[in-house]
This record gives sequence, C-alpha cells and structure tokens, in this order.
Amino acid sequence: MRLPSLFKTPKYQRFNVTPRYYDPVKEEIDARTAHIRSIIDADQGELDEKDFPKSRIAGSFTTRKPTRKNVNMTQPVIILLLTAGLVGYWFYGNIALYIFLLVSSVLLYLKVKRII
Repeated sequence: MRLPSLFKTPKYQRFNVTPRYYDPVKEEIDARTAHIRSIIDADQGELDEKDFPKSRIAGSFTTRKPTRKNVNMTQPVIILLLTAGLVGYWFYGNIALYIFLLVSSVLLYLKVKRII
C-alpha cells in the first residue's frame, strides 16, 4: 500500500536500442569491388574517366593509419622528468621542486601550443 504524495515520483524509462553491426572488412571489400566494377565499366566505355580520381582519393584517406611517434618520445621524457624531480628533491629540497614545476609547466605549455 502506498501513501498519497504531493509530488509525482518518476518512473523508470525503457530504452529500445537496436544493435547495429559494422564490419570494416566487408566495407573495404565492397569498396574494392565497386572500384573494380567501375574500372571495368570504364574500359567498356560506359563511364567517363573523370569519376575515378575522386574515388581513389577518398579511399586513400580512409585507409591511412595514424602515426604514434610522439607517444613513444613523450612517455620517456615524462618518466625522466619525474625521476629527476624526485632525486633533486631528495638532494636539494624545495628549490629542486620549484625548478621541476617551472620546467614541467614550460614543457606543458610548449606541448599545448604544438611547438615541440
């Protein structure tokens, strides 16, 4: 038995989510077969050749892999700075901590501005 209330209590909401399936391998195969069919149709004289450069350029942008050179260099630099800051704090005290904070903030600023 429920007590009467002045405020309406919210009821839970049901969400109807239909799952979607994306297969990148199938997409790439379909794109390649469409490209080959368009080349065959062009050889038979059904299509103009001006359509092909656009499709080749669009396909080359999707298959490009990002480079991760910056990650490989950034992690050792961060570890080196933290180690140097800790060792400097043990030997020199607070002055090494202040220098570490100054250097790390300058490096962070340069990284955000994409100078380094």
